[in-house]
Amino acid sequence: MLILFLIYIRHLFSKIRARIENLQSLSYIDDVTLYIEGKSIDKNVKKLKKITKIAFIWVNENAVQFDNSKFELIYFKSHKVTFNQTIMLFNDTVIKSKICIWWLKVWLNWKLNFKMHMQMKIITVIKMLHSLFKLMNSEWKLNARSEKQLYLACITIISDYDIEIWWNNQKNHIIKFCKLQSAALWKILKVFWTLLIKVMQIKIEISSVKVWLNQKCKNYAIKIVKLLKKYSTRNCNCNSYTLVTSI
Repeated sequence: MLILFLIYIRHLFSKIRARIENLQSLSYIDDVTLYIEGKSIDKNVKKLKKITKIAFIWVNENAVQFDNSKFELIYFKSHKVTFNQTIMLFNDTVIKSKICIWWLKVWLNWKLNFKMHMQMKIITVIKMLHSLFKLMNSEWKLNARSEKQLYLACITIISDYDIEIWWNNQKNHIIKFCKLQSAALWKILKVFWTLLIKVMQIKIEISSVKVWLNQKCKNYAIKIVKLLKKYSTRNCNCNSYTLVTSI
C-alpha cells in the first residue's frame, strides 16, 4: 500500500521543484522531508509557505490527505540564532519551529551535534542493560557465552545504530559507552569491579568501544566508496543553514 502511495504522489515533488529554487528532498517510505538552503530566514520561510500552498492545492485536487501531526519545522545553523517563525497551513494548522526533532529514529537538534540523540541513546541502553541484568540473575543461570551473545544482540544493536552519522572520536561520548560496557562485562564475567576493563575485553573477546565504533565507520566508508557516483549517499553534504519541514 505504501508503494502505491509513493507512486501516486510522485508528481507532487516534481511540481514543487519546478517552481521552487534550491529545494531538496529526503524521504523514506512515507516520511518525506523538504528542505531549503539559505542564510536568510525570512526568504526560506517564505519559500516553505509557498511549498505548503502548492502541496495543499495538489492534495485537494487529487483526493489525498496529509497527517497534520507529522508536520515539523526546524532551522539548522552553526551559531545560535533566534528562530520563532511559524507556518500556517491551508487547513488552519500552525506549525511552530522546534529546537529538536525525531526523524527516522534519529534526534536532530538545531546545531546537528547529535547531543540530544546521544542522551536518548544512553537512556535506552541503560534500560535495556537493566533488563538484561535481571535475566542474568534469573534461575536459568546462563553461562558467560550465552550472556555475551545476549549483550551483543540486545545492547550493541542499540548503541551501534546510526553511529556512522555522529561518531567522530568524541571523548564525552566514549566515556559514557565505556562505563556501560564495563558494567556489562563485570556482570557477564562475574568478577570484582577492580578488574581492568582491558583484561575483561581480552578474556571475553570483545573489542573496546573506540575500536568497535571506528571499525563500523570504516566498513561503512568502504561500502560508500563502492557505490556508483550517481547515488546521493556519495554526494551528501550538510550545510550549516537549512530549513526542514516534514510531511
